[in-house]
Amino acid sequence: MIERYYIGRLLISFDQLGNAIAGGNPDVTISARLYYLSDVREILIAKWLMWLVDFVFYPVDGVGHCEKAYNQHENEVLRRGSDVALIVLCLITLPFLLPIYIVNLLISLL
Repeated sequence: MIERYYIGRLLISFDQLGNAIAGGNPDVTISARLYYLSDVREILIAKWLMWLVDFVFYPVDGVGHCEKAYNQHENEVLRRGSDVALIVLCLITLPFLLPIYIVNLLISLL
């Protein structure tokens, strides 16, 4: 798992920071929050964004990346956040999906 390496832990901390900036729990990743917003709260934009994130992480994590992240945070309090927070979550997430996808493809080929 990526958490075992320094760079992986650093990337996860940036992910948690992005979630905190978007009004979420600072101990939870964006992927876990997207699963919560999509499947538990049934917010349509979160379903679409979760599909994109799952697609981006498919080469290295297989099916259900966001659900796996959510299951790792069973004891955490997850927050929906305001509508503005959801827009911020989208604005934080979308620009990083293509670069992350390219890196994940390269990692999966190694």
